[in-house]
Amino acid sequence: MSASPSLLLRLQPRALLGSVVALAVLAMAGALFFQHVMHFEPCPLCVLQRVAIVAAGASAALGLFAAGAAGQLAAAALTLAFGIAGAGVAAWHSWIVRFPPESMSCGRPFEWFHEDFPLAVWLPKLFRGEGDCLRIDWSLLGLTIPDLSLLAFLLLLAAAALAARAIWRSR
Repeated sequence: MSASPSLLLRLQPRALLGSVVALAVLAMAGALFFQHVMHFEPCPLCVLQRVAIVAAGASAALGLFAAGAAGQLAAAALTLAFGIAGAGVAAWHSWIVRFPPESMSCGRPFEWFHEDFPLAVWLPKLFRGEGDCLRIDWSLLGLTIPDLSLLAFLLLLAAAALAARAIWRSR
């Protein structure tokens, strides 16, 4: 039995924001599993996607604790912004994996980040990305890790958009 569209539209904003938090936790658990259990080194684009998913999950979590509709709406909007940014990076990553350029070096886009930002002290393994952006280490049903990341961002965007819509209607 599948859920009807009207049921999805009636979900409470907190439930939708909670689903974003759960999705972000699941996505990061998957990323850390690939890195620390499967020993796949993340690339700089993977690191940017991690930053976006953590930021989207954190902003959605803020919406769970917001007292009023304005705070929830701001959290949903922030979640959408981080989700759009992450989806853009994931889409680009999926594209270049499928259609690799003749020469490309992902490089380390934020060398200063590793050197000067305090997060590099207490979360170095999360923000280290020295892998090859074009390398396909693993796939599931033809979907690469960047494809799965893009799918996660699209689900996140759908939940955040539905939450924003529900909050806006309740005002």
